[in-house]
Order: sequence, then structure tokens, then C-alpha cells
Amino acid sequence: MQIHESLLGVIHVAEASIIDDRSEQIAAHICTRLHDYCLSIRETQSEMRLTFDHAHAIMTRADDSLNIRLEARDLAMFCGVKMILQLAISSVISRPQEALVWRAPALLDLYERSRRQAENFVKEP
Repeated sequence: MQIHESLLGVIHVAEASIIDDRSEQIAAHICTRLHDYCLSIRETQSEMRLTFDHAHAIMTRADDSLNIRLEARDLAMFCGVKMILQLAISSVISRPQEALVWRAPALLDLYERSRRQAENFVKEP
């Protein structure tokens, strides 16, 4: 978890990435499961923004992954939203403990790059 200062105060931030070619279906499932907890869900071509009381989650779809960025003003809200996101994800992915790892934003880019390089290395003959 990384802590950022903003105009509104302290923000707790974490990011996760789910490597799966069903990113659009996974994002839709998460939105359906969390609909009752959200104040709003806004969708654009590339992302979905789920707004909670003092927190929001931004899901960005890619061809082979779903990236999730969670931001919250206080730690209790951060942990609560993270927990319900994980529950929604675990209901659609067979092994969420392997598919979903939360990281501080700076570490996510490095992790994803090395993971994709390893996957490409394995695929090549």
C-alpha cells in the first residue's frame, strides 16, 4: 500500500492486475456484484469507475488483463472496498490468490513487465 497526499487529505492507493483474456467479462461481473455498494458506476470505452463513500476503484481493460486502481481517503474504507473487490473477483476467477496481487503503484509496472517477459519467454520455442 502506498500513501499519497492530495488536496482532500491522505489517500491510500493500491493497484492490482488480473492476467486473463476475459477482462471485459470480469469487469462486468465485478460491477454487477458491487452495484449495491457503489454510489455510482461510470463506464467509458477503456475503463470503469466505481465510486464509494470516500473511495473509488478504476478498472482499466486491456486485451489480456484487467488493471484495478483503488484509492481511498481513510484506511477503513480502503480495506473495506479492497475486501469486497476481492470477493467479487474470487467468484469469477478459479484461483484468485494466484491471479490477483495488490501492489503499490510504482511496483505494479515493474512486476507486470517482468511477468509478461517471462510469459513471452515460455511461449517461444
